[in-house]
Amino acid sequence: MGKMNQSLIPFLEPKRIAIIGVSKTPDRPSYTIIRNLKDSGFGGEIYPVNPGGGEILGLKIYKNIQNLPDHIDLAVSMISAEETLELLKSCAAKGIRNVILTSSGFSDRGPRGVKGQTEVVKFAKENGMRLMGPNAVGPVNTSNKLVLPFYPIDSVKKGGVAFIAQSGQFCCPVMEFANSYLHLGVSKSIDVGNCCDLDESEVLEYLEEDRETKVIAIYMESIRAGRRFFNVARRVSKKKPIVVFKSGKTEYGLKAAASHTGAMAVDDKIFDAALRQAGVIRAQDLDEFLDLAKIFYYDPIPRGNRVAVVTYSGGVGSIVADACEEFGLKLTELLKEMKRKIKSALPPFTRISNPLDCFSAGIPTNVFNAYEVPLIAFMEARNIDLVLACFMVNRIWTVDAHRLLSELKPLLIKKPIAAWVMGDYDRMKEYTEILERGGIPVFGSPERAVRALGALWKYHKLSKKAPCIPFS
Repeated sequence: MGKMNQSLIPFLEPKRIAIIGVSKTPDRPSYTIIRNLKDSGFGGEIYPVNPGGGEILGLKIYKNIQNLPDHIDLAVSMISAEETLELLKSCAAKGIRNVILTSSGFSDRGPRGVKGQTEVVKFAKENGMRLMGPNAVGPVNTSNKLVLPFYPIDSVKKGGVAFIAQSGQFCCPVMEFANSYLHLGVSKSIDVGNCCDLDESEVLEYLEEDRETKVIAIYMESIRAGRRFFNVARRVSKKKPIVVFKSGKTEYGLKAAASHTGAMAVDDKIFDAALRQAGVIRAQDLDEFLDLAKIFYYDPIPRGNRVAVVTYSGGVGSIVADACEEFGLKLTELLKEMKRKIKSALPPFTRISNPLDCFSAGIPTNVFNAYEVPLIAFMEARNIDLVLACFMVNRIWTVDAHRLLSELKPLLIKKPIAAWVMGDYDRMKEYTEILERGGIPVFGSPERAVRALGALWKYHKLSKKAPCIPFS
């Protein structure tokens, strides 16, 4: 049984926050932090700091750190790298022990920056301080309405996905995209930046016991304490799915990562093997990263890899069959009793097979029944572990999604189901939103849907293993 990492509590559950180096100019990053906190309804106390004093968004601006009230839980530094060490000295004198460093110019800027970061970390350790960053955008915690990024955020949808990133501007736009387009709710968004102190391992330990988090999605550019990370990940992955997307696999990618976070080279084959042994699912690109976050957010973990498919085209069925072979799923044989039940809802001479092409013998008299009957049969069948529905949407043959969802709702918590929708874009968008708000994840292609379902099965297998960790 893990124990929640207490070091993250001041960063994700602060009651009193000081924003150091604020600007009264609208839309400047430090102004945006104050606006985000106010607009989100954060219930804690906010203390802006700037030598000029005055007021910002109805809050008094303190002229220096020493004038702040006592017992500040967290300070957010908006000042330059060159001024950071002096800021930490002032924070230490005031008793502030937790600081987010937003500025770049440390290990991401070559030897001089590395030296400055080393001095900052040394001082923090000697004075019992914890640092998030540098080059961090600020965390989000939807359970207490903490929205600390300097990225402008209108609203955040609460849910079960936690995003972790090593890149200052990765989390926020991805989080907004997940909220709006993917219809995913977020529990936490934690940007650790250069990881000079707090790192992914400590964040994982916090999220392990976080009741709001169902899925953990991590974007990485390097790894600093490999053995510790994989040991923590092995334990956490048995409780919650962890999806990792790591860039820097190529020489060019690593150079790009090093230019903004100081990422260090990692042997990708060793990294990949260690992830598998730790029960972590690796995404190979950003699309897969978001697809996997989605499938784990929506669907239960399957008992096996037997899949059944309902589609409107033999061609699509062939595409799906190839994808199943590639991603480790088995197209299960339909039982005789099930075939008889399905046949009654389809045109005569329809070939009842898997994948099931509902339109192979002509347009069904009742298109809704042509989808509903086999989908319910597949979702109820004990010899089927996963289901894929491929829909076409047009002004005549589109299935009533609301009605279909009402029929499937009791079954969604028992068995994974995914969907793909094709047709007029406006209808696709509307149909996708209805399905996802009803609990069925929709993917951008039949192959992506199968790949996501395959990841559920892969997680089931990995989470049952008790690996050794070779990474040092």
